[in-house]
Amino acid sequence: MRGLKIAVIAPYEELALLASEVCAELGENIDIATGDLVEGVALANDFVQNSTEIIISRGGTATAIRASVDVPVVEIAISGFDIIRAINQAKSKGKKIGVVGFQNVIYGSKSLEDILDVEIYELVIANLSEAQEAIEEAIRLGVDVLVGDAVAIRMAQKYGLASVLVTSGKEAISQAIREAQEIGVVRRREQARVEQLKTILEFAYEGIVAVDQQGCITLMNPEAEKMMQLNRDLVMGKPAEKVLPEIPFREVLEFGRLRFGELCKVKGNLLVHNVVPVVISGHTVGAVATVQDIKHIQAVEEKARKEQYLKGLVAHYSFSDMVTTSPLMQDTIEKARRFARVDSTILINGETGTGKEMFAQGIHNASQRKNGPFVAINCAALTESLLESELFGYEEGAFTGAKKGGKKGLFELAHGGTIFLDEIGELSPGIQARLLRVLQEKEIMRIGGDKVIPVDVRVIAATHRNLQELIKQDKFRRDLYHRLSILVLNIPPLRKRMEDIPVLVRVLSRDLAKKLQIELPDFTDEALQALQKHTWPGNIRELKNLLERLIVLKDGSMVVAEDIKALTDNFMPLQDQEKLTAGCLNLTGTLAEIEDQIIRQTLKSCQSKEEAAKKLGISTTTLWRKIKRFQNETSFAN
Repeated sequence: MRGLKIAVIAPYEELALLASEVCAELGENIDIATGDLVEGVALANDFVQNSTEIIISRGGTATAIRASVDVPVVEIAISGFDIIRAINQAKSKGKKIGVVGFQNVIYGSKSLEDILDVEIYELVIANLSEAQEAIEEAIRLGVDVLVGDAVAIRMAQKYGLASVLVTSGKEAISQAIREAQEIGVVRRREQARVEQLKTILEFAYEGIVAVDQQGCITLMNPEAEKMMQLNRDLVMGKPAEKVLPEIPFREVLEFGRLRFGELCKVKGNLLVHNVVPVVISGHTVGAVATVQDIKHIQAVEEKARKEQYLKGLVAHYSFSDMVTTSPLMQDTIEKARRFARVDSTILINGETGTGKEMFAQGIHNASQRKNGPFVAINCAALTESLLESELFGYEEGAFTGAKKGGKKGLFELAHGGTIFLDEIGELSPGIQARLLRVLQEKEIMRIGGDKVIPVDVRVIAATHRNLQELIKQDKFRRDLYHRLSILVLNIPPLRKRMEDIPVLVRVLSRDLAKKLQIELPDFTDEALQALQKHTWPGNIRELKNLLERLIVLKDGSMVVAEDIKALTDNFMPLQDQEKLTAGCLNLTGTLAEIEDQIIRQTLKSCQSKEEAAKKLGISTTTLWRKIKRFQNETSFAN
């Protein structure tokens, strides 16, 4: 492993030389030093201070080093081959051979007696302090020569007993190096996990407290200290029941059930906590609580709402913004309020300018989704391909010009909130099918994508067209209609609520004068009566436009009935004006301007752009292109 620092501490010089040869053969850059017992421990401490991660040693020296340092110590194992070599070498010094060492090292040595034609005594020791007793036992048994590690050999020499050192071969050193490298990889991985966990705990916005099976605190991060005004050094190991009785650790430990999203008050701070059992093999062995300050949660939600506002994904109007004295309109608003309490799909029917989107926003702001996004789109204002990409999004490379990284569709952006689909009757059959799937499955798939994305969105659709007639003409799917019209809201036109004219004039005029920074004019009773005689085919939108013209023209002076007559063409209803002027063209101007007039009048006389294109003898795509060229596409919306 790159950068792994390993050191070999050999108890005797021959082992150090052999380790050097092995490292050279393996191409390993490993520090090697010679030192036995105390000297070896001192060397090990020096290596560790210089960032050595793993020590390799042998025998008693390895045992002594392991007790002194806090890094892994890998022992060069003494194999059966090493014992056989040493006994065979000792055979030349005497027939009675004592083999000293740990049980797992020397076990089975006695079985070599017949093979090597010697008498062997196994002298087992449990630790290094028993080495001297083993030597004395060997002398009592009349052993000629002793076989053992460096410690045993040194003691045998003090008693004048012949000895042979059990040396390690290259294969044992190579194996120890491989083992050290494997341990190093695992140790670094675990250290990385520990540091990652430590970083998470130290810098998490949530307070985290853990308890063991007995309910004693085993972990507390700085955020929990701060929220609960505790010192973790003083509470570690203490029963959580006494330190934090507000958090139900005991119940979670006893019953193994999650406690989620509960409020508690600790040292005057209102907190929200989740307590989760730690389960191993079906047994609860502890519990972890995550705690958040309610003020922090509120601040985060406020920030999210502000970001949505800046993106424009918000509903600006509520039911309180709707001005009316009409019983019919009041009933409609009350019906909309009831619709807001549930999450069912809504179809809003109403003529152009009646305020369908205002109702949609009011429903959203009165619903449980009010803190979620509100996304609105006019289905008649975009071509089929553009509308599809706007609604469902696309993946990178889905088509020429697709944005790098792809793009979220409006259904994804509206997740957790409401999507308002205006002019739903203008949808193409293909998009109708995709919308039906969204309503049925609550999931979408981006253009060019292969991943299904779940969406939690309430759909409010609106139209000024008769969808039942479109169904009969096979222009609108019956199954989609039934999905959209679970709840139906019919917005009355202005001509059916003429009693609202005075109050609407007052409110709209005030807002317009403020926006235009022009003095607000007064309206005579006759002027208001004149406004009530108009049929208002453009509804509230038409009234607002007329009031804006009046405010600009009158600039604070009195508005009389004659002013109204001048602007409403002697009260001729708009539809009558269109009938009168239908087929009459102003043939002055450029060819493009004349073409503009023809397209405008054809669109007014048709129920859809498809019908208009057919009447003009051009394709729908060509019609869209010409509308776009006029750079006034919204004026062509039916």
